[in-house]
Amino acid sequence: MDYISVRGLDKPVPRLIFGTAWFSLDAEAEAHKMMDLYVERGGTMIDTGRYYGKGNGIAKSEEILDRWLRSSGIKRENIMISDKCCNCLIDRKGVLHEEFVRVSPTFIQEDLMYSLDRVGVDYFDLYMIHRDDPHVPVEALMDKLEELRIAGYFKAFGVSSWQPSRVQEALDYCKRMNYRGPSVSSPSYSLVHAKYNRWPGTWYADDEFAQWHKDHDIALFAWAAQGAGFFVDPLLPAYDPEKAPMATKESFLTEENFKRRERALELAKVHGCSGVNIALAYVLSQDLPLAAQIGPQNLWELDDCIKTLNLHLTNAELDYLRLKRDTYQD
Repeated sequence: MDYISVRGLDKPVPRLIFGTAWFSLDAEAEAHKMMDLYVERGGTMIDTGRYYGKGNGIAKSEEILDRWLRSSGIKRENIMISDKCCNCLIDRKGVLHEEFVRVSPTFIQEDLMYSLDRVGVDYFDLYMIHRDDPHVPVEALMDKLEELRIAGYFKAFGVSSWQPSRVQEALDYCKRMNYRGPSVSSPSYSLVHAKYNRWPGTWYADDEFAQWHKDHDIALFAWAAQGAGFFVDPLLPAYDPEKAPMATKESFLTEENFKRRERALELAKVHGCSGVNIALAYVLSQDLPLAAQIGPQNLWELDDCIKTLNLHLTNAELDYLRLKRDTYQD
C-alpha cells in the first residue's frame, strides 16, 4: 500500500481509502471479509457517512462498521475512520430529498454525535461536511468545525463536493482566525471529464482544481476515481447513448470521453489489466497529494483495486489518455 501525508493526522493515509456507501445488511458478512482483506493489505482508512448504505442497509453503513470493529479485534489506534455530516435527507427507501438541505453548525454537531454513537467510537480521525449550502456563511461552519476539533471529537476536518471558490473562502477565513482549517477537499476526480455536475450538490474537479490542492497544502480525496463504471467493458447500460438518462448523456457521454474510454481499453490490453485499472492508475499517477476513495463490492474487486497500485503509466501513456498525443509510445 502507498500512503500520503494529511495535515492534522498523525499517521499516513493510504492512497486507497475503503468506501462503505454500498454496504447492506444482506452482504454484511462479505463487507467484514473485505475490510479484513483491506487491513491485511496495508489499508488503514475506512470512509463512511450517516446516510451510507444500500438496499435493506439504507443508513446502516456505520452500524456495520461498528460490528466489524468489535468482531475483528483491531485496535482503534490502528485504523483511521473518516465520517461525514450535513448530507441531504435520505429516507428509508433510499430516496435523496434535495429539498431538505442540512448544512448548518447545528447539523454538524447533531450528525457528529449521532455517528460517533453508531460507529461506537469516541472520535473520528477525519470529519467532513458532505455537501454545501452557499447561503450558509462559511465562517459559521468553520467556527463549529474548529470548536469540535479542539474538543477532541476529530483530529482533522474537510469538505466534500465544495466548489473551488467556497473551499478557498474557507481556507482564507481559517488563516485569518489562525485555525488549522480544512485538511481535505473531496470532489469527484477521474479520467472522465464531466461537462457539468451530474448530481445536484456534487462537484467534479477539473485538472486546474486538482492542481490547486497541491498549491494549497490540502489533500484531494477523489470519489468516483474509477469513472463510476464508465470504463467497464462491455459498456454498462447506464452509459449506452440510446438508454442513458438525459443528465448522463449531457454530462458524461461526450465524444472526448468515449475517446478516453477507447484509449483506456487499448492500454488495458497492453498492460494485461482492465480499463477500470487504467482509469484508477491514471488518477493515482497524478503528481498530487491524492487518495482515491474506492467502493469495491466483493473481494475480487478489492484485490483488483489494490493491484492497481503496482500499475505505473508512463508520461506518454498519461498524455495519450489526456488526448494530448496520438500515440502512447515514446
